Amino acid sequence: MRFKTFRRALEDRMRLHLHVPDAPARLMAASQDAMTSGKRMRPFLLHLVAGDARDAVLDAGCAVEMVHSASLILDDLPCMDDAALRRGRPATHVAFGQATAILGSVGLLNQAFALVGGLPATDAQRIELVGALSRAVGWGGLVAGQELDVNGFDPADRPANRCDSAIRRIDQVNRMKTGVLLVASVEMGAILAGLSTARRAALRRFAEDLGQAFQIADDLLDVTKTPEEAGKDTGKDEGKTNFVAELGAARAQKRCLDLLLRAGHALDASGIDPAPFQWMIAQVFDPAVLAARAAR
Repeated sequence: MRFKTFRRALEDRMRLHLHVPDAPARLMAASQDAMTSGKRMRPFLLHLVAGDARDAVLDAGCAVEMVHSASLILDDLPCMDDAALRRGRPATHVAFGQATAILGSVGLLNQAFALVGGLPATDAQRIELVGALSRAVGWGGLVAGQELDVNGFDPADRPANRCDSAIRRIDQVNRMKTGVLLVASVEMGAILAGLSTARRAALRRFAEDLGQAFQIADDLLDVTKTPEEAGKDTGKDEGKTNFVAELGAARAQKRCLDLLLRAGHALDASGIDPAPFQWMIAQVFDPAVLAARAAR
């Protein structure tokens, strides 16, 4: 199967990049632990768009997964979401302490950009790739999304950063926290594949809608599954403003399904074979959501 072959190659590449003999053993153990057992959805998206698994694609996938894992370490900290379980295992700060968890996250972020900056690609491609990943992490991406998720919208924000409804605010946080790294993944794949501007725009729309759908599905998981079923702490969103809290589970699920439909249309417009993307979606979405989609 295509995914299994790619995953083996990606995992081999990750082990290579996470083997740093001169680094403190505890720091590397924490970093390696945080990179364990992920779905690898983002690197696989990058690979599907790029169309091959050459070294540049694998290393770019490793970089994306490092950024994702770093963000999860920070999300789980007591000062953030205060989660003790991640991917069915103790969260990094629980297993290694908060200091090592934070340092491991910083190390993963730095190594991700070191990888992208050294990819076997053209100078122009490397510059574009660094830009795509930087935008995903920075003040318009993961960092901003986490700030808004933890502390909400500050009245002092510039008007352009304020939304006029709860739905739009939730949409913005989801886009920054979840969507941006999916967008970066398809953008990086498109850069490496040399795709046209129009096809890249369609892929961005696909990733944005997929990211929103994925976050809503995750919010539904938080209220419908046990920690054992979800592989992470549940009930952590209580008191938070998200689509499930704002719309109720039934309307939130409908929104999720509508987003998946829109994502499919955008993927069709990109001209890329949708079959492996649909297979991937079937692996990472809650079967209840997909059953509802099939019944529509």
